[in-house]
Amino acid sequence: MQDINKKIVIFTLILLILIGTITFVLIKGINERNSEPLIGIDGVNFTLNNIKDNFLNSEYAQNNDCTGSVSEDTILITCNSNKYNFTFNKFELELDSSYEESKEVFKYIVNTIEELHGYQDDEYLETMDKFFAGEVAITGLEYINNNGNRHYSVYVLEQLDKYEANNIETTTVIKDITDNDYIFQSLGYTINNIEVIKDDDEYLVIFSGVIGGQETYDVVFTVNYYDDNNNLITTQNMDLSTHDAYGNPYLGFVVTERLENQNIYDSITKYSISLAN
Repeated sequence: MQDINKKIVIFTLILLILIGTITFVLIKGINERNSEPLIGIDGVNFTLNNIKDNFLNSEYAQNNDCTGSVSEDTILITCNSNKYNFTFNKFELELDSSYEESKEVFKYIVNTIEELHGYQDDEYLETMDKFFAGEVAITGLEYINNNGNRHYSVYVLEQLDKYEANNIETTTVIKDITDNDYIFQSLGYTINNIEVIKDDDEYLVIFSGVIGGQETYDVVFTVNYYDDNNNLITTQNMDLSTHDAYGNPYLGFVVTERLENQNIYDSITKYSISLAN
């Protein structure tokens, strides 16, 4: 009987210690959360704390042992013991990191911000994949990889544009000068954000685009301009290997053609583009 009573006493003590430990941990966690300052963001209806909390609820954070905290101008994220210090400059979150995994952390932080702006759960992940692959340029997003030293920034105050799958052209096609709702793919490269502008004052025709998909740009870009009957008026070439992407996952470029007179300028109504080694 005494042995039974001793076992009951020991079990009771262990149970009390366990309950006390759990209670202490819970109270400590609650106090830590309550002591974290609430950092608002002017112009939006969410806080830095919301960004941190929603990120920690993401699949990536759950699978990579992520924790986080917020201070006056910082979101500190720790995943798999690696620390990622996001600084807030009142309109952008910025991150500098040498960890390759920082791309995924930034990807899910941006996805979280865009969800807070109104996108559906994980709706922005595809856009981030396209952005990192150099297949799309998004105003408000920046990623620079300088020999493994990575810099990221995301504009927080407005919802960012989302990648939309456009028509894909893989051969040279003559298009109206206003037709830019497509993506051109050739030789492993993708050209997007295509635009052709005519300047009536200077008789200029200006082509702009963004090329990505490869780490180097050892290709020559050609733009041809035509009249209404598809007669070739003028051609411009640009050796993209002479341009520097400065660590960006894509290269933005502009090709400008100045026409001799208004008649030639006015005759241009169509264009085509191509790439060659």
